[in-house]
Amino acid sequence: MVNLDFLEQSEIFKGLDNDHFEEIQKYCDIKEFRRGDKIFSEGEDAKYLCIVLEGQVDLRFDMPGNSTSDKNTISSVPQGRAFIWSSLVPPHKIRLSSYCNSRTCKIITIDASGLKGICEKDTKFGYIMMCNLAGIVGNRFYKLQDEIVNRRGYETMFNW
Repeated sequence: MVNLDFLEQSEIFKGLDNDHFEEIQKYCDIKEFRRGDKIFSEGEDAKYLCIVLEGQVDLRFDMPGNSTSDKNTISSVPQGRAFIWSSLVPPHKIRLSSYCNSRTCKIITIDASGLKGICEKDTKFGYIMMCNLAGIVGNRFYKLQDEIVNRRGYETMFNW
């Protein structure tokens, strides 16, 4: 069973009431992976919001027909952070493949249809969670911008 204190500390659920966490817990499951295991593939239906319980998850853009590589890592998701947030917004498709990038990973999977049901019943819950989600998406966008700037800077310095 998922620890309610852990859910309370997760970035996507900050600011929710204790009653909300008991409701969320009903839709949670824990899955374990080993280094290099693929957790989800790009293009799959996004049915779960995921939170890293232990370890680290890499989000990668895998080139079709090629094996995966650390070079394709767009972002790394540490403990307590959410990923597969596309499960909550259309078109509900996974955009990046996810891989365990530590000796082991434990992932909390939360049924997205259950979360959306809570949002429909309790608009305060939905508002807080979606505000948190907007912050997560914005933060990932800024990290992506930084990565692009770093790579372009490297190319400018060493490929001329």
